Amino acid sequence: MMQARRTAALAAATVLGASLMTVGTGPGAAAAGKRADLVVASVGKPPTTVKHGSSFNLGATVANKGRGAAKPSSLRFYLSRDRARSADDITGGTVAVKKVKPRKKKTVSGKVNVPWEASGKYWVIACADATRKVKETKEGNNCRVSKTQVDVDADLHADLTGQLTFLDEGQRSDPTTGRVETWRRTASASISIAIDGAPGDPTFASTGSTYERAGSLTAHEESDSCVQDRERKEAGGGTLKYAGDRFNDDINGRFTRTDLSGLRIGLFMRAGWTDTTTQTGRGEHPCDSFTKTTQGIGLDVSDIELTEVSVTAQAITYRVVGWVAEQNTTSDWDKVEGTLTLTLR
Repeated sequence: MMQARRTAALAAATVLGASLMTVGTGPGAAAAGKRADLVVASVGKPPTTVKHGSSFNLGATVANKGRGAAKPSSLRFYLSRDRARSADDITGGTVAVKKVKPRKKKTVSGKVNVPWEASGKYWVIACADATRKVKETKEGNNCRVSKTQVDVDADLHADLTGQLTFLDEGQRSDPTTGRVETWRRTASASISIAIDGAPGDPTFASTGSTYERAGSLTAHEESDSCVQDRERKEAGGGTLKYAGDRFNDDINGRFTRTDLSGLRIGLFMRAGWTDTTTQTGRGEHPCDSFTKTTQGIGLDVSDIELTEVSVTAQAITYRVVGWVAEQNTTSDWDKVEGTLTLTLR
């Protein structure tokens, strides 16, 4: 009888032990107990002042406080008005973080990009496992805030440079008179403008912008009594005058969008011209023969629209997308092409 009781007790203990092993030490429990726990142990000190559209380097240390290794992950920098991570923070940059063993640290550094629209003071928040690829024991302790703020200079200080080209060519004929006209006009402008001030209304000051204009027109007409030829030539160039007087300057500019993705450039390009008409009589009743030459100076006014085609932390490149003449009238130019680049100083 005693032996039977001992056997039953031993069997019960064996079952209980197996149950405890199943509940407390199964694969799921082991995995949960060995998860990583990534935190940002420290964040470097950001610079006191930076310009918008620029970038700066910053370091951070990622620590694994958990019992399991953390696979490769990402650390992300944010610019924040306050010290709390929120949806309105500006994403500054992402840095790759290699595998971090339990109770170990990894120090990384990366670039924090400051967008063109940023201004004022920001805290820098660094968050480990930014893409949520690591299973952690805690998910709410991944971020740390810098001890000091970075002040983003709201004023724009940049140089706008590049080339613009202009073309007007063609031929037309009058079937009634037989008159045929052929013309070709070209121009080019080398733009060099210093832009300074608040992004909403900065000063566009030309720093030696130049231009060249050239062109010719020929016309020929015949009748029974007369042959008429006309030749017009034009040429001009030099520095586009700038003195900060919008009523008298030869060049001006402005941004058309608050994010600086569009701008307009106004140009006043002069050229001297010579127009010679020769008339020769012929036939039974010839017209009067003469040659007449006149001279003058012509002014071409162009308002050119450009839009952003590429942007980096230091520069924006614009391409011509439209143009009109004075007072928004149709331009004589068939083509206006070119790119301008805005580079931060």
